[in-house]
Amino acid sequence: MYEGKSSRGIEFFNLLMDSKEFSQELGQVTLVAGRLEAELIQLYQRKDFTNNFSKSPLGKLIQFGEKNSLLNGNLVEVLKMTCNQRNYITHNIYALFSDMIDETLLSKSDLIDTDVFTYKEKVWETKNNLIHLADIVREI
Repeated sequence: MYEGKSSRGIEFFNLLMDSKEFSQELGQVTLVAGRLEAELIQLYQRKDFTNNFSKSPLGKLIQFGEKNSLLNGNLVEVLKMTCNQRNYITHNIYALFSDMIDETLLSKSDLIDTDVFTYKEKVWETKNNLIHLADIVREI
């Protein structure tokens, strides 16, 4: 399927869409991000915060933990960085290849079709970061 041909814009986006491996990793990012959110909520509940967190996105949960000194500074920074990565790959890939946003975390220029594997690896890395962070939060 991949031949090392140049690919850009929506054409590359469509290659990502057609990649079962990429889609599987992206789906797992979504699932694991939900786990991290739940682990943060459980941490806050263990610390006797009774707020209704049920509709709080990951970024707001991190802010709450930082504001209330429930998370140390290093953990907060890693959580924020990983949240940004998760948000970028789940909300901005189409915008990136539609030239609506500039390159930041992911490249959109000088791509070849085999870069689908590079994108899959980036998503895999984000998934694993989320898994490890959820494990850390669970132990606090």
